[in-house]
Amino acid sequence: MKFKPSVILLILVLGYFAYSIANRIWFEDMRAERRAQELGQSGSRGAGGRAAIPVDYMIVTYETLEDMVVSTGTLIAGEQVDLRSEGSGRITQINFTEGSRVRAGQLLVKMNDRELQAQYDRARHRQRLAEERERRSNVLLEREAISLEEYEIVLTELNSLRAETDLIRAQIERTEIRAPFDGVVGLRSVSVGEFITSQNIVARIVSNDPIRLDFSVPERFFDVVKINSRVQFRVSGSDTLYTATVFAIEPHIDLDTRTILMRAIAPNPDGRLFPGASARVHLSMTPTDNAIMVPAESLLSEAEGHKGFVYKNGRAEMRDLVIGTRTPRETQIISGLQVGDTLIVSGIMQIRPNSPVRLNPRMD
Repeated sequence: MKFKPSVILLILVLGYFAYSIANRIWFEDMRAERRAQELGQSGSRGAGGRAAIPVDYMIVTYETLEDMVVSTGTLIAGEQVDLRSEGSGRITQINFTEGSRVRAGQLLVKMNDRELQAQYDRARHRQRLAEERERRSNVLLEREAISLEEYEIVLTELNSLRAETDLIRAQIERTEIRAPFDGVVGLRSVSVGEFITSQNIVARIVSNDPIRLDFSVPERFFDVVKINSRVQFRVSGSDTLYTATVFAIEPHIDLDTRTILMRAIAPNPDGRLFPGASARVHLSMTPTDNAIMVPAESLLSEAEGHKGFVYKNGRAEMRDLVIGTRTPRETQIISGLQVGDTLIVSGIMQIRPNSPVRLNPRMD
């Protein structure tokens, strides 16, 4: 039996449509089965037929919290002075090497003092003559060869010459620049033969051992940090942990930052710490033994405060939480949780109050 071409074409079209419909029905059945497996292979569902959301959890317990204040500080020299001359003059000597260590009282710079030296020599000669005259007059006074008034005139002249000598000596000292303390001299900015005044900075002298550390802490720690409290710090570019001791506290609170400025001192015998370096300061508080600490990702931050979810009878119960100290990974809960609560720590963005939830098996 032969079929017409038109009939054969119709049969092929009908067969194609039948195959497409059967294939689509099979595909939908497979996708529905896979979705059911993803929602819970055990068939766990909440009231009303909604699938329970699988979540991770933790049992709330007490922990020891070592509270720590972290602040930024600045290292400053134990002593630091810009060397200047007290008067004016031309430099004749520079007796230090840049970057060298000097002793207190060491002569660093000398200015021209030839005229003052001449005046000083003349004053010294006149003083010696006056001293001899006073000695002879004293002998004559003891023998009553001269009157007391005559002796006092000689003595007054001697004292006047001594004062003149001291004055010239003080003027000579003003032509010298000496180290005020033991330290390291920095780069000089003058040369021999240069005329300088008191406005010129010759060099800077710094004492770095011990070195000081300035830092600030929030005002709420005013009663916690005391004189002799120990702090630890690190400087940029180094992993070495240094220890300093608080020796001074500013007696007022900064109105702009609501912080208190403190100053600590640290040994620096090897000179590794330099003034001006920034420091990361760590100040340990008194440990708290009954702190409730939860993972930071378990909290919801909203305009009215912080919230979290607790597992209760298969559902998520929302709690209002008051937080305290924060660490990089955990947050202290002041109120809102109790020891023994089952806190949900994952999937909180998908959970709504009273949502059905299913606890995942714990791996620990």
